[in-house]
Amino acid sequence: MSQFLWQNRDDREYVYPFNPRPECLAMIQRPPAVALDIGCGSGGVGHALRQRFAQCELWGCELDPSAAQLARQHFDHVVEQDVESVDFAALGLKRPFDLVCLFDVLEHLVNPWQLLHGLQRIVAADAQVLVSLPNVSNIALLYDALHGHWRYRSWGLLDFTHLRFFSDFDARKMFYQTGYRVLDHRMNLLGEGKAIFQRHGDECFPSALSIGDMTVKVESQEHLRRLCTDQNLYLLTPHHGHLDSEEERALASADYPDVYAFGGDR
Repeated sequence: MSQFLWQNRDDREYVYPFNPRPECLAMIQRPPAVALDIGCGSGGVGHALRQRFAQCELWGCELDPSAAQLARQHFDHVVEQDVESVDFAALGLKRPFDLVCLFDVLEHLVNPWQLLHGLQRIVAADAQVLVSLPNVSNIALLYDALHGHWRYRSWGLLDFTHLRFFSDFDARKMFYQTGYRVLDHRMNLLGEGKAIFQRHGDECFPSALSIGDMTVKVESQEHLRRLCTDQNLYLLTPHHGHLDSEEERALASADYPDVYAFGGDR
């Protein structure tokens, strides 16, 4: 047995939980006709979609062969290939996808912006795109970081295989810059953040929230919920360059607020 998380990573068998992600699928606004689940694992989402939308044509994309084999029980087609290189038409796709699921996938990619931008070649003009992303501005994670700890784990906010990290703001910038608008946003509280919210959610705001030796000014219950969120969940659709407000235009721009962290853009 390996002592360290980083040892023998390529030799370890990854166990894919059968997770139907009901909190994400609850955001679907209309029945899909052709759906694609990218990183479909062992098929939990496909199973749930089949139960809800029996006539929907289901496609999955999964690189792990053992997981893909399990997923074939729940999808009409499972492709063991990088989605960016798949010729779906050659595999029998007759019309663009009107539902795409990206559940805890983008943070594992070197360039998730490129994937999102490239998806527009295979999605319908009014497609529903569901995304789940870990929240790097989670207060428990920030507490650990302020105390000098950024501990990678086998799963969770600091999964060893995560390459990219997003707050809600940075996720929205990515979506708008790559051609999507946010139709719905929900927050999933799972770990210590959920316990913190349950303890302090009914307090009067603004308030000073103390966690150990760290104190944070919290402006509202909504602010506290955002700080306690483990996963940000989004429903997106292509915006085709039509931006309806100053806020949307700002999100789609290359402009960012000033930050304190050392670094530059050129």
